[in-house]
Amino acid sequence: MNKNLVIFGPWCGEFCYELSWWIPEIRKQRLERYANFDAFAVGFEGRKVLYKDFTENYFAYTKELEDTLKYPATFGEHINGRDIIPSNLREYVKEIVKPYIGQYKNIEIYLPGTMPISQARTMAEQPFGIFRHYDASTEIMQSVHDEIRFDNDRETVAVMARIRTRLGDICYLDWNPDHWKTFIEMIVDKLNVNVVMIGIPKKEGSSAGASLTFENTENIKNIIFTGPDSVERQIALLKQTKCSIYGASGTAVFPFFVKGAATFTQQTITEGFRLKFQWERDLTNDLKNVAIFDKYENHKIYHCPPEEMFEEFSKFYNKIL
Repeated sequence: MNKNLVIFGPWCGEFCYELSWWIPEIRKQRLERYANFDAFAVGFEGRKVLYKDFTENYFAYTKELEDTLKYPATFGEHINGRDIIPSNLREYVKEIVKPYIGQYKNIEIYLPGTMPISQARTMAEQPFGIFRHYDASTEIMQSVHDEIRFDNDRETVAVMARIRTRLGDICYLDWNPDHWKTFIEMIVDKLNVNVVMIGIPKKEGSSAGASLTFENTENIKNIIFTGPDSVERQIALLKQTKCSIYGASGTAVFPFFVKGAATFTQQTITEGFRLKFQWERDLTNDLKNVAIFDKYENHKIYHCPPEEMFEEFSKFYNKIL
């Protein structure tokens, strides 16, 4: 054990910012600035796997704490036009520190926002940080393998049908849920695949993203990802399916962090280019098995015909077969 301790967090911003900028930032900081420190991280339940290569411990929020978080932004809660780390989370970190005061000579807290997640940084080809692929344990891989087993020999595709409500309004990146349903039926019937729907529960009263699920059938299964291993189980799913399909959002970058995972994503004209920066090309072998369908403007994406989406996905799917 080192005589110094650094605590990274508390993180309460959006998942895509955590994955793409916060974690690479603090991984690099730990290895360089805090090389002679032990390191803990504090954040949402289920995300320990993303930090375990450079920290000794991970502290997840209690359900009571997490229920107070409603409006995730870049690195904090979006309050009065600003990113704020709420006082109850700061107090939670102080409580984490208390048992370790006598064990370490020096304890530092490295807060999100210490290095601003600015527009210039999110638009950089090679932003500050160390980017790496993630893996799942043998136990999680086997568990997910058993959970997604179908009684046929079809290929299986994972689908994240992303939805989000902002202050009661449909998000400008959402696709019509009825079109999602038609599209899923088309790929099952015409491409002869099984589909696993990646279910992310909607948090009541929150602007955080969620995802659609549909009725289980012979060729469709829903998996709701919650609990302490939720992200690691999603990694295992991406590693054991032919490819994934992600609705328009920053979360579509997640498969890039799973080595060799093929993925197709629906994006808008104004957002699609964000998935083509050099750091993303480095993770995906120059976008080798990545397709980005970004024909429509914000809001207009809602009305994209399912037949057109199917045609675009079919081209990608046949290419990777």
